[in-house]
Amino acid sequence: MSASIKIFEPLYAPGQVLSEKAFHPLVLRNNAHAAWREFYILVDMYRKGMHLQQDFTGLFSPKFSLKARIDGSQFLEFVQANADADVCMINPFPQLAYFSFTAWMQGEHAHPGLVERSQLLLDACGIPWNLREAPRQSANTLCYCNFWVGSQSFWENYVGKVLEPIATFLETQSDSEAARAVLEPTVHSDDAPFLPFVAERLFSTHLSLHRDLKVAAYPIEGDRVLDYCVSDFEKDIVRYMQKPIDAADRAPVFPAEQIALMDLLCTLSQKYVRAHFSFTPHPHTGQPIDFDRRGQ
Repeated sequence: MSASIKIFEPLYAPGQVLSEKAFHPLVLRNNAHAAWREFYILVDMYRKGMHLQQDFTGLFSPKFSLKARIDGSQFLEFVQANADADVCMINPFPQLAYFSFTAWMQGEHAHPGLVERSQLLLDACGIPWNLREAPRQSANTLCYCNFWVGSQSFWENYVGKVLEPIATFLETQSDSEAARAVLEPTVHSDDAPFLPFVAERLFSTHLSLHRDLKVAAYPIEGDRVLDYCVSDFEKDIVRYMQKPIDAADRAPVFPAEQIALMDLLCTLSQKYVRAHFSFTPHPHTGQPIDFDRRGQ
């Protein structure tokens, strides 16, 4: 028996149409929490019980095909073929698994202060995760951009027990230190607060802390990873690191020296990003990134 699957695409601008014919429109008539991005929409969907209307539910941005390099129907076929999973995902940045031990390592270099702000928020919400001790996030657990489709039980346990309490805290205690910390702006290709970059990393953290979950990760392996790199510098890193990191992920214990090297590569990668994309259009936006918006 086939599973019922719905992936929603948010429509937030007048005249906006679906970018993926296989997805379902989700018209946002009140986009008051636009700065929270997909985080608020996911919580709103949960509160309305939308995840209970089919076996698998997801929310993908209009940039899905641009970043994932497959179309919506291909991903739906993948989910259908893995209907016994708790969650199916595709990571549009597979290269990051080769120079970042976790999404938090990469995030701290891209958004300095991210880990401290995120930990403050989790502590305030009573979520007992230590982000600095988060387990390895390999290709089986690493996912950016909220490109995941979850079962009803997955929604209950992840969105209901992690994202929803955070949203309630931010709504009711917006003047608290923890709330202000994640609602302050960070540097990105578009103006955004820290919160969306906190939220998208919570998914991979949840997976890495709950090894009992059955996860189906869309396979992006070997030389295909190079197709997702946004610069020649990233391609060079992947070519150098792919074999040793694949071996490290198969080992009983991930080697400490590889973690240290990955941290260095994150540093170098971010320096390259700032130097290169200050003048060169980023492939996901078509525009250079203004890294001086926050006076850094």
